Amino acid sequence: MSIAGDRDEPAASSVEALLAQVARVPAGTTEFELFVPGELTWQGWTMNHDLAMKIVLHGLLAKGLFPDGFEERPTGRIYRYKAG
Repeated sequence: MSIAGDRDEPAASSVEALLAQVARVPAGTTEFELFVPGELTWQGWTMNHDLAMKIVLHGLLAKGLFPDGFEERPTGRIYRYKAG
């Protein structure tokens, strides 16, 4: 099974919103795409992008999904993940 994250590409979002998308990934998903805006917050505070991605990756690894590249977009990146 393959799914894509929300294809809306806002310039800013929260880590909580990204984690909610990760939480909705069904068991057995083999591919997943997640748009990550360039500006992120955590509990209303500006969040370092690299740290935010480590938090998001932790949730995806728990679902058996591993990084498989990304694509630069005007307001962020689309990250791709595949089952290991």
